[in-house]
Amino acid sequence: MKRTAVAGLGIWVAVTALAGCGTPSTEALVEQGITYFQVGRLDQAETTLKRALDQNPSDPDALFYMGRICDLKGLQERAMYYYQCCMDADPSYVAAQKHLLEAQRQLGPAGQALRFIPDLPQQD
Repeated sequence: MKRTAVAGLGIWVAVTALAGCGTPSTEALVEQGITYFQVGRLDQAETTLKRALDQNPSDPDALFYMGRICDLKGLQERAMYYYQCCMDADPSYVAAQKHLLEAQRQLGPAGQALRFIPDLPQQD
């Protein structure tokens, strides 16, 4: 009887210990992705931020930095998409609004056609 209880306890401890191992939190992935972005490691930043978005598809920081990466890679259409998703997740994300308007301007008439989110209301 004691053996069964000890074995059961050992399995419980092992399962509990493994539950948090190996999977960084969304917040940790976003922070790591931003760090990669800041030092110019765009491919690593993109991979890391995609992992964060797999865990939380509406993380505004991950969406914003994916937009920045696309911008720097010359993919303004995709950048617009990420900026708009960021603004949808957090309408007060002013940096996303700024970069969205710039990407839209660069694309000209095509940029206007790709726009699906309204401008932020003007603050008094």
